Amino acid sequence: MEKIKNYYEFFLKKYKKGHKAVNWKSQKTQEIRFEKIIEIQNLKGLSILDVGCGLGHLKKYMKKRKIDCSYKGIDISELMIRSAKKYNNNSKNFFAINILNKKKRLNFLKSDYVINCGLFTVKANYTNDQWWKFIKKTLLKMFYLSKKGIVFNLLTENVDYKDKHLYYASQKQIMSFIKNYLSEKIVCKRNPKVWENVYYVYK
Repeated sequence: MEKIKNYYEFFLKKYKKGHKAVNWKSQKTQEIRFEKIIEIQNLKGLSILDVGCGLGHLKKYMKKRKIDCSYKGIDISELMIRSAKKYNNNSKNFFAINILNKKKRLNFLKSDYVINCGLFTVKANYTNDQWWKFIKKTLLKMFYLSKKGIVFNLLTENVDYKDKHLYYASQKQIMSFIKNYLSEKIVCKRNPKVWENVYYVYK
């Protein structure tokens, strides 16, 4: 995942903070995604793990929405995590961790819901097959770390134009994998303003 880490660290070094530092087009479209992600349940009083947390913008968004929950954020970039702590009052709830690292003890990360928002969007110059393997492994680990379920978003393949560095997912393929390996308790919602599907998977 070194290519992905380098990709996002480039934007962080360039913009330092804000939505551009984590490669979002605008704060508005970032929050459109957050709004859909948190529809998984009323999160008040629950614990969540934000995988690929970037600078912790989801944490700040939930605070703005007065959603009082226990938050942990993880990212593979140590530079990103140092910045996330800085911009979140030196919070100790951010960790530089790759959840696919089998040598890491991850049980302390177990949470009611495990979330990722945008983690699967940029594949850089990985092939579609390579990226799909990464998505499957990550979803399996997210589901393992969740007590109640997971939520994630993916660009839909039903678009007019495709960028080579982005991953466009087949809804049929995603739903089949979830049903076969995770759970049959699935809700899929369209988020047409940002050309995405949001998948809510429950235990």
